[in-house]
Amino acid sequence: MIKQLPPMPSLSETAYKAIFETAPIGDVVLSMDFIILDVNRTFLKSAGRQWRDLVGRSIFDVFPENPGDPEDTGVAALRKSLARVVATGEPDTLALQRYPIPIKNPDGTEYFEERFWSVVNTPFYDRAGNLAGISHSSMDVTDLVRMEGLPESTEPEKQLAEANMFTRTQALQQVKEALEEERERLRHLFERAPGFVYFTEGEQHVVVQANEAFHELTGWREVIGKSVEEAFPDIAGQGFYELHNEVYRTGQPYVGSAIPVVFRQLPFQPPSERIVDIVYQPIVDASGTVVGICGQGNDITEKRLMEAELRASEERWKLALEASGGGMWEWNPQTRDVRFSHTWRDMLGYSKDEVEESFDAWQRMVYPKDLKRVLKDLDQLIRAESQTFSSEYRIRRQDGGWMWVLARGAVVGRDLAGRPTRVIGTNIDISESKQSERKIWLQANFDALTGLPNRRLFRDRLEQATKKARRGGHSLALLFIDLDRFKEVNDLLGHDAGDLLLADASRRISACMRESDTVARLGGDEFTTILTPIGEHAHIEEIACKIIEALSAPFRVGQDVVHISASIGITLFPQDASEPSELIRNADQAMYFAKKAGRDQFRYFTRSMQEQAQARLGLGRDLRRALAENEFRVVYQPVIDLSSGRIVKAEALIRWHHPSLGLVAPADFIPLAEELGLIQEIGDWVFKQAVACSKAWSRMAQETFEISVNRSPVQFMSKSSNVNWPRYLMDSGLSGDNISVEITESMLIDASPDMFQTLLEYRDAGIQVALDDFGTGYSSLAYLKKFDIDYLKIDRSFVRDMVTNDTSRAIARSTIVMAHELGLKVIAEGIETQDQMELLAADGCDYGQGFLFSEPVPPEKFERLLVTDWATLVI
Repeated sequence: MIKQLPPMPSLSETAYKAIFETAPIGDVVLSMDFIILDVNRTFLKSAGRQWRDLVGRSIFDVFPENPGDPEDTGVAALRKSLARVVATGEPDTLALQRYPIPIKNPDGTEYFEERFWSVVNTPFYDRAGNLAGISHSSMDVTDLVRMEGLPESTEPEKQLAEANMFTRTQALQQVKEALEEERERLRHLFERAPGFVYFTEGEQHVVVQANEAFHELTGWREVIGKSVEEAFPDIAGQGFYELHNEVYRTGQPYVGSAIPVVFRQLPFQPPSERIVDIVYQPIVDASGTVVGICGQGNDITEKRLMEAELRASEERWKLALEASGGGMWEWNPQTRDVRFSHTWRDMLGYSKDEVEESFDAWQRMVYPKDLKRVLKDLDQLIRAESQTFSSEYRIRRQDGGWMWVLARGAVVGRDLAGRPTRVIGTNIDISESKQSERKIWLQANFDALTGLPNRRLFRDRLEQATKKARRGGHSLALLFIDLDRFKEVNDLLGHDAGDLLLADASRRISACMRESDTVARLGGDEFTTILTPIGEHAHIEEIACKIIEALSAPFRVGQDVVHISASIGITLFPQDASEPSELIRNADQAMYFAKKAGRDQFRYFTRSMQEQAQARLGLGRDLRRALAENEFRVVYQPVIDLSSGRIVKAEALIRWHHPSLGLVAPADFIPLAEELGLIQEIGDWVFKQAVACSKAWSRMAQETFEISVNRSPVQFMSKSSNVNWPRYLMDSGLSGDNISVEITESMLIDASPDMFQTLLEYRDAGIQVALDDFGTGYSSLAYLKKFDIDYLKIDRSFVRDMVTNDTSRAIARSTIVMAHELGLKVIAEGIETQDQMELLAADGCDYGQGFLFSEPVPPEKFERLLVTDWATLVI
């Protein structure tokens, strides 16, 4: 009998099956005794099998050991790997494993075909946390093994090939992680759905899954794992149990609109009625048998209440206008007698005998903090300073609670002296609107996640605090707190985990403060605190250290334990600034310097920070006009063919000659140009300069002369470029061979679709691509082939140390061998000594670049290098 795959938590079977079937890697779901429960399309295609031939059978029966093969076919290794998963509950990886599989001939006979695989065996668990099975994910790497010539290779070559296999396995794991992220995204959509959704299993209708809206409706009671009757005993007799049974029995859905349900939302509250729209949908298995129910719908109680209140409000206004007795009161200011209509009493829950009809008795019913204001409004009416009376206040109900009412009235009778003798008015219950106003006020001024004041309320409190400090002649401190490495946690564990961490961090920060201090969340992972009043700096530093210590302690986020730290910037009023906006800017700058200094520390604001910020602002302003003012220059560093000593290429590098600062380093202005959105225009200008020089130098050399141009990630992402590089080359009468593009290694990992498309356009145009600083990042063979890389540039850090450091030379030599195996050329950067050049040439490096040959030089000097005896450049 075929076992069923346990349902994945918080993800529908349909969504899980879609992800499983379309996964780009082969996946087999195994039971604990290694019976195949399910197989995806990718594995079937790779193994050349049909689904019906695999499911229900042992994986070792389907893929047995080759009896005629004297070598270990991999069956033993796979058995050991699966046994390790069962024993440890942890994933197990086989980076490279030979495992021939039986293939049928057309005549029905079988033979074993040699295959090599990269395998990851991953455990999965049921809802109770028990190991339920194993996900066997595999990638066929036979072609790559054969390309590397693994069986016939020398030991170093074999190790290199095995490293490539391991890289493939890492890619396999990365794809699985991407699938997990997609699954988490779908789970998040389910949890955050505005309507309530829950799922039950079996005839007892055991609740197995529910989203946040359902838990919010039912008061967050414990329901998972319980039957509907057990989880909701207070809805007995209302027909809901029977509806579940009917849907389960008949397999027919039920749709209900505006259904009332009475239950306790919280244990300490009395039963209350909620109005819901609900749909019960049967869940069937592959055979069509009903196995559960999906209940979904919306709580429309508030909508109905609002509609009812609107109708009631309209009726009250009608009654008031008609001077009817509904919610009416009548007052004689001379005798201080008051009369209340029966509707007024009913609204507050009083009987006729429970309310004394006197002004003094009414005053005792008004909320003490509201009384003074209400009496003032009445006094203005009596003194004829106002034509009508209107006031909002709280009045005590019969049950002891307080009701917000809107009271309106007017003088309708006076004595001969003109004094009021009769005032009539109405009361309207405005409790719900007051609650809504408070809710809106809270949403506008407080952070929903942490409950702390938000940016708006923080600015108001800082404004009030500075005014109070100015009047009192004392100081205050503003602390700007940024959580270090929070983005890593958020990206790794998901936004829900990030929210939990932020909520916990806010509690820890608040615990370090005094009651008089203000803690606020500005957004993201940024918090602020206002300390007032303050005395010695020691007090500020004590609190800053407490915050750093509190945030450095481990955070428990679900099943994970994470570690973060905090960078804190501190500024003082009035010592550093007198205006709130300046204080915020100062604290932010100080925090930036704390983070730049290594994180997990605090920094006081200093004038030098402001000067540096202003200098950077000024540099940005100057950068905006530098291109128009012709302040940029392009210099060229030759690239030498190490076998012939000839200059065969050049790299174009930009220099900025500032009119007052002199030469500004690219490391200082390139990031600024990216931030200001200027890098595209500057990069296009460098490209045009390089095209002009390539055209001229190709004529001089009487052959195509290639110049490489650096292109940053921001340039690939920007849509503002007015220059299409391939088309510009063609319009200039040049081919793609005249220009190559250099990109950084890290760009391959984070490549966007736009970048991938641009690189494809370069390939089609014949423009070659060089990977700069190779060896310092984490790219793999898959990325090198996917993006059609033509050159690898060995980073100067390996070249610098290769003479004295065997590891650096081994890395350089391995890079050269690997690149040549993949059909790539290698350029070594930063060659400064004869020994470095000779070692690289001996290891087969194709090209060299560095001060040994020439520093970057202007175009006119580069032309002189081209006409010199090239052989003299190689000693």
